[in-house]
Amino acid sequence: MIDLVIARSDPLEDSTLHRIRAAVPPTRRQKCDRYHRRTDRQAGIVSFSLLQYLWRRRSPDPLPEIVLGRFGKPRFQGVRDRHFNWSHDASICVCVLAATPVGVDVQSPVPYDDALFERITTPGERYLRDRFQSDDDMSLLWTRKEAIVKRTGRGLTTPLREVDTLASNVLTLASVEPRYHLSLSAEGLDQAALRSRLRISWLQPSPTAHLWTTRDGDGLGDRSDLRPYRPNYPAYPIMV
Repeated sequence: MIDLVIARSDPLEDSTLHRIRAAVPPTRRQKCDRYHRRTDRQAGIVSFSLLQYLWRRRSPDPLPEIVLGRFGKPRFQGVRDRHFNWSHDASICVCVLAATPVGVDVQSPVPYDDALFERITTPGERYLRDRFQSDDDMSLLWTRKEAIVKRTGRGLTTPLREVDTLASNVLTLASVEPRYHLSLSAEGLDQAALRSRLRISWLQPSPTAHLWTTRDGDGLGDRSDLRPYRPNYPAYPIMV
């Protein structure tokens, strides 16, 4: 099972955010405090709290120490059968926990820029230019590339123009309101396998010590019919 949780940091009351922040390790709070924007500071705290939630759902043991890999990807120290990744964009926060290396990225609309498109696309992706130009949005392309490089752990040391987003090892979901794309990539799994193993939970603050609870109608199947969103670039509608 691959568990993905989604929450928003913008509707949180100050008292709720204070409770969530208090449960996050001091080193993580200090890291988040270094963000310039308040929205990023809040989203950083919430994203880590989502990882704490996922770990408690899977294990009675304390959350392992988190260290950085060679290229900066966070991982659990001394734990080989649990992998995680997180992402946030504005107030949308996501975290994924899986048994294999995994990467996730969430991205709100990215206005089309021809120079950027040329710089990050593979030759096989160039035919998508008209679509992104017409939509004035490159978030679908960007988030798929990010999910792949975050899965590998090499980050942006891998030139994005060498990352093929037409590959079948990325699953992309789309939200209409608020608008964003969310992409997920897991080692050794194609899109069909990802869909069959994926469990999505929408979370909201809880007054209990566990801080988060699932919202009514939890689960991707309850929120959409999984119809293809775009030809050749499968993206499935979700709601948050």
